[in-house]
Amino acid sequence: MTVYGKDRFYIYGIEKILNQLYQERGGGSRASPSCIYVTSGMDIVEIYALYFSHPPVHHAIFITDERHFDAINRLFPGLIKLSLAENLGVEALRQALTIMLLLAEQNQRAGYRAAPFKFTAAEQQIMRLLLRGHSLEEIAQIRGVSPTTVSVQRNGLMKRTGTKSLLELCSLYSAMRIGQRHANP
Repeated sequence: MTVYGKDRFYIYGIEKILNQLYQERGGGSRASPSCIYVTSGMDIVEIYALYFSHPPVHHAIFITDERHFDAINRLFPGLIKLSLAENLGVEALRQALTIMLLLAEQNQRAGYRAAPFKFTAAEQQIMRLLLRGHSLEEIAQIRGVSPTTVSVQRNGLMKRTGTKSLLELCSLYSAMRIGQRHANP
């Protein structure tokens, strides 16, 4: 299992438990399409960048703040995943890792492909202008529509993506664009 994240101490603990589990299972193959995302100590921009720069292949464990569980479910529908709270105890983490190892053994081939949100041309234009720091009024003027129309479109995007703030929406959109560039060089 590949472990992604920023908190080296937390990741070291996960790797140590994984090594113990591999030894208990008689060594075996360590190659697995599973991955673990540890978002401890990361802000929302870093979290989305991590998810889209290293997308899950088949199975994943997300160790994150519970407030991000809904976003994970919206971002990765159909993915075999475990979402675990950051304050997870060692034994619960060990059980979760055991489950993912079993899933990886039973399902060797990678079969999950993320289906990112689709943005219309108008929504993409709004997002690009938001990322450049334009206000709703400026975006409305550029697009030749009312500020209310832009507000409704922005709020619709937030609802559809499950984001709760403009920062989160912009972070998600930016990370998706970066992920698409990596996938289509």
